[in-house]
Amino acid sequence: MQDIIRFHVPCHIKYTKFVEDFSRVASGYLYPESDEVFASKLCAVMNEVFVNIVEHTDTAKENEVVRFQFEIGLKYFSISIYDYGPGFKADGHLPPYPKDLIGKKYQLRETLDGHVFYQIVDPFTISFMFEEKEMNLDDFDDLGMLEDNGLGISIITKLMDTVTYSYIGNGKFDWKLVKQI
Repeated sequence: MQDIIRFHVPCHIKYTKFVEDFSRVASGYLYPESDEVFASKLCAVMNEVFVNIVEHTDTAKENEVVRFQFEIGLKYFSISIYDYGPGFKADGHLPPYPKDLIGKKYQLRETLDGHVFYQIVDPFTISFMFEEKEMNLDDFDDLGMLEDNGLGISIITKLMDTVTYSYIGNGKFDWKLVKQI
């Protein structure tokens, strides 16, 4: 049997701490053997997604709340977070993505310790992934070359096992984050 926890919060930056506090409490239910490190990682993920939704979507303009749904399975948990577009532009296209883009993989950003990629899974879904690279101490000289945007998605992809973003209709999108436990 699968337990489901739903949490709704207004789409405003002032509720960021509230989302983090809820995440800290929820971490014990999602993973009963969790420790403070797990709780902190979950808070970081939830913070990044929530701030991204507040700053880059029309959720507040639609007078909607940010809807979180936690599904707890035997060996995993998943989090769905719903927002109102505009969606993810992949290779110049918003969903539905053209057939010739399905299966293609693109680099989104580079971090000091790896690369964030996205792949178009189907006409309505993007999958994000993080691939580590070997760290070289000389790389620290290049800190000024790294982009500020996209850092949140790199944190999310590093801490979760699966990250997808899907158009589900009527201007609504679903972040799906899955973590094996």
